[in-house]
Amino acid sequence: MNKIAAVILSFILLATGSWSLTAGKVSAASGTAGIILNGQALKFDGPVPYRSGSTLMIPLRETAEALRYKTTYQQDKGTIQLVSPQLKVEFKLEVQELTLNGTDKVPFKGSAVFKYDRVYVPLSFFSALGFVTGYDEAANLAQIYSPDVTAGAIAGLLSAGKYQELQERFFSEALKLDAPALQQSWEGIVLPGGNYLGVKTTQSSRSEDQMTIQSVLSFSGAEAELELLLDGSGKLIELRLTPVSSSPNHDLP
Repeated sequence: MNKIAAVILSFILLATGSWSLTAGKVSAASGTAGIILNGQALKFDGPVPYRSGSTLMIPLRETAEALRYKTTYQQDKGTIQLVSPQLKVEFKLEVQELTLNGTDKVPFKGSAVFKYDRVYVPLSFFSALGFVTGYDEAANLAQIYSPDVTAGAIAGLLSAGKYQELQERFFSEALKLDAPALQQSWEGIVLPGGNYLGVKTTQSSRSEDQMTIQSVLSFSGAEAELELLLDGSGKLIELRLTPVSSSPNHDLP
């Protein structure tokens, strides 16, 4: 019988606040929003992000290409296409919906516009594409992360025992993390499995204003599943860690 216990770690955030996956502080230039892509500051040649009311508008081509998408704009039809090895995205200017792989319709808040000789999209566009997004209004800083990078960052902090840093970078100040209990729970599930090797696979899905990220973590002698639930602003509201094999669940003390 497998004696590796399953652990459920659930954290509910009761207060609002910004979050960041970056280890250090990044400041945007005065009056211009900064964009962080998977931990790296994006530099723009020419037009930069701007605010349209309360909506942050981001130059599409530079941002999409940094995320490994090839962009095509048919100006006469107002149609934009993004293509990656895994995904084909089509949408039109002034339309609040995009089409994935020719079939799935995904809505987003706001719409794409053509301005300053560029196509601009709202930050919510990248959420519709399946990225984890957040915006720090005080720092005027937007962040866009792929689900696998998000899962890898959280798993890496757990593996390194950096629970305080995990709290500071992912949770609001309202969350009082019991670091010793978290450490005991993490070690209880991973020590029998050997050394942590990294994220093996990641899948994600979105439902209304929440995103679920499910990853398989590899250890030298076992595997475990890491499930993350994030709200619409990219804040972690639940974290679930279980071994791949079936065993009884135990709540975090």
